[in-house]
Amino acid sequence: MKTLFNKILIGMDGSNPSKVALKYAADLALEQDAELYVLTVIPPLPLVVFDDGQLDLNPEIQEKVFADYEKQVTKTNDDLKKTHQGLKLYPLLKEGNPAKKIVETAKSTQTDLIVVGNRGTGGILTWMLGSVSRQVTESCTVPVLVVKDQKYCEN
Repeated sequence: MKTLFNKILIGMDGSNPSKVALKYAADLALEQDAELYVLTVIPPLPLVVFDDGQLDLNPEIQEKVFADYEKQVTKTNDDLKKTHQGLKLYPLLKEGNPAKKIVETAKSTQTDLIVVGNRGTGGILTWMLGSVSRQVTESCTVPVLVVKDQKYCEN
Protein backbone atom coordinates (compact mmCIF):
# COMPACT_ATOMS: atom_id res chain seq x y z
CA MET A 1 0.00 0.00 0.00
CA LYS A 2 1.33 3.42 -0.97
CA THR A 3 1.28 5.88 1.88
CA LEU A 4 0.86 9.62 1.68
CA PHE A 5 3.33 10.40 4.47
CA ASN A 6 6.63 8.72 5.33
CA LYS A 7 7.84 11.19 7.97
CA ILE A 8 5.67 13.27 10.27
CA LEU A 9 6.99 15.97 12.61
CA ILE A 10 5.01 17.20 15.59
CA GLY A 11 5.93 20.24 17.66
CA MET A 12 5.22 19.58 21.35
CA ASP A 13 5.17 22.15 24.13
CA GLY A 14 3.24 20.22 26.77
CA SER A 15 0.05 22.27 26.39
CA ASN A 16 -3.33 20.55 26.05
CA PRO A 17 -3.66 21.54 22.37
CA SER A 18 -0.24 20.05 21.61
CA LYS A 19 -1.22 16.82 23.41
CA VAL A 20 -4.36 16.60 21.26
CA ALA A 21 -2.21 17.19 18.18
CA LEU A 22 0.28 14.54 19.34
CA LYS A 23 -2.42 11.89 19.59
CA TYR A 24 -3.66 12.82 16.12
CA ALA A 25 -0.11 12.70 14.70
CA ALA A 26 0.64 9.36 16.38
CA ASP A 27 -2.59 7.83 15.07
CA LEU A 28 -1.81 9.12 11.58
CA ALA A 29 1.79 7.87 11.73
CA LEU A 30 0.62 4.38 12.70
CA GLU A 31 -2.02 4.37 9.97
CA GLN A 32 0.51 5.53 7.36
CA ASP A 33 3.38 3.39 8.73
CA ALA A 34 5.32 6.65 8.95
CA GLU A 35 8.16 7.76 11.19
CA LEU A 36 7.04 10.21 13.88
CA TYR A 37 9.48 12.88 15.04
CA VAL A 38 8.30 14.43 18.31
CA LEU A 39 10.09 17.76 18.69
CA THR A 40 10.11 19.61 21.99
CA VAL A 41 11.79 23.01 21.87
CA ILE A 42 13.14 24.76 24.93
CA PRO A 43 12.40 28.45 24.29
CA PRO A 44 15.14 31.01 24.88
CA LEU A 45 15.71 31.53 28.58
CA PRO A 46 15.80 35.04 30.05
CA LEU A 47 19.17 36.57 30.82
CA VAL A 48 20.13 37.54 34.35
CA VAL A 49 22.10 40.67 35.28
CA PHE A 50 24.90 39.70 37.66
CA ASP A 51 26.54 41.96 40.27
CA ASP A 52 29.34 42.88 37.87
CA GLY A 53 26.80 44.06 35.27
CA GLN A 54 27.23 41.11 32.92
CA LEU A 55 24.23 39.52 31.26
CA ASP A 56 24.21 35.75 31.23
CA LEU A 57 22.01 32.74 31.85
CA ASN A 58 21.66 31.63 35.42
CA PRO A 59 23.25 28.15 35.28
CA GLU A 60 21.09 26.75 38.07
CA ILE A 61 17.88 27.87 36.38
CA GLN A 62 19.15 26.61 33.03
CA GLU A 63 19.93 23.16 34.48
CA LYS A 64 16.50 22.91 36.11
CA VAL A 65 14.69 23.98 32.94
CA PHE A 66 16.64 21.48 30.83
CA ALA A 67 16.00 18.69 33.36
CA ASP A 68 12.26 19.48 33.38
CA TYR A 69 12.10 19.38 29.59
CA GLU A 70 14.07 16.11 29.48
CA LYS A 71 11.56 14.57 31.93
CA GLN A 72 8.69 15.80 29.76
CA VAL A 73 10.26 14.25 26.63
CA THR A 74 10.88 10.93 28.41
CA LYS A 75 7.31 10.80 29.76
CA THR A 76 5.83 11.63 26.35
CA ASN A 77 7.99 8.97 24.73
CA ASP A 78 7.04 6.33 27.32
CA ASP A 79 3.33 7.18 27.06
CA LEU A 80 3.39 6.93 23.26
CA LYS A 81 5.15 3.56 23.36
CA LYS A 82 2.32 2.26 25.58
CA THR A 83 -0.60 3.71 23.61
CA HIS A 84 0.79 3.34 20.07
CA GLN A 85 2.66 0.05 19.93
CA GLY A 86 4.73 -0.36 16.79
CA LEU A 87 5.10 3.39 16.28
CA LYS A 88 8.40 4.45 14.71
CA LEU A 89 9.17 7.15 17.25
CA TYR A 90 12.03 9.65 17.25
CA PRO A 91 11.95 12.09 20.20
CA LEU A 92 13.95 15.30 19.73
CA LEU A 93 14.85 18.07 22.18
CA LYS A 94 16.24 21.35 20.89
CA GLU A 95 16.73 24.86 22.19
CA GLY A 96 15.73 28.11 20.49
CA ASN A 97 12.80 29.76 18.77
CA PRO A 98 10.10 27.06 18.53
CA ALA A 99 8.82 27.99 15.05
CA LYS A 100 12.32 28.24 13.59
CA LYS A 101 13.38 24.92 15.15
CA ILE A 102 10.28 23.19 13.77
CA VAL A 103 11.01 24.49 10.27
CA GLU A 104 14.73 23.59 10.51
CA THR A 105 13.94 20.11 11.81
CA ALA A 106 11.38 19.54 9.06
CA LYS A 107 14.08 20.30 6.50
CA SER A 108 16.81 18.22 8.15
CA THR A 109 14.55 15.17 8.60
CA GLN A 110 12.89 15.60 5.19
CA THR A 111 9.47 15.62 6.80
CA ASP A 112 6.37 15.13 4.62
CA LEU A 113 3.94 16.66 7.11
CA ILE A 114 4.19 18.94 10.14
CA VAL A 115 1.53 18.71 12.85
CA VAL A 116 1.04 21.46 15.44
CA GLY A 117 -1.64 22.37 17.95
CA ASN A 118 -3.64 25.52 17.39
CA ARG A 119 -2.50 27.03 20.69
CA GLY A 120 0.56 26.58 22.80
CA THR A 121 1.76 27.71 26.16
CA GLY A 122 1.48 31.24 24.75
CA GLY A 123 1.77 34.22 27.00
CA ILE A 124 3.51 37.46 26.13
CA LEU A 125 5.79 35.77 23.59
CA THR A 126 2.76 34.78 21.50
CA TRP A 127 1.43 38.31 21.71
CA MET A 128 4.78 39.77 20.59
CA LEU A 129 5.81 37.22 17.95
CA GLY A 130 2.59 35.58 16.83
CA SER A 131 1.60 31.98 17.28
CA VAL A 132 4.02 29.19 16.51
CA SER A 133 1.43 27.48 14.29
CA ARG A 134 1.03 30.65 12.23
CA GLN A 135 4.79 31.16 11.90
CA VAL A 136 5.29 27.54 10.83
CA THR A 137 2.52 27.64 8.22
CA GLU A 138 3.96 30.83 6.77
CA SER A 139 7.56 29.53 6.69
CA CYS A 140 7.22 25.95 5.48
CA THR A 141 7.21 24.34 2.07
CA VAL A 142 5.61 21.10 3.31
CA PRO A 143 1.99 20.68 4.40
CA VAL A 144 1.19 21.80 7.94
CA LEU A 145 -1.75 20.33 9.80
CA VAL A 146 -3.05 22.52 12.62
CA VAL A 147 -5.06 20.39 15.05
CA LYS A 148 -7.60 22.27 17.13
CA ASP A 149 -8.39 21.37 20.70
CA GLN A 150 -12.19 21.35 20.84
CA LYS A 151 -12.05 23.05 24.24
CA TYR A 152 -10.88 26.24 22.51
CA CYS A 153 -13.32 25.99 19.61
CA GLU A 154 -16.62 26.09 21.47
CA ASN A 155 -18.79 29.13 20.73
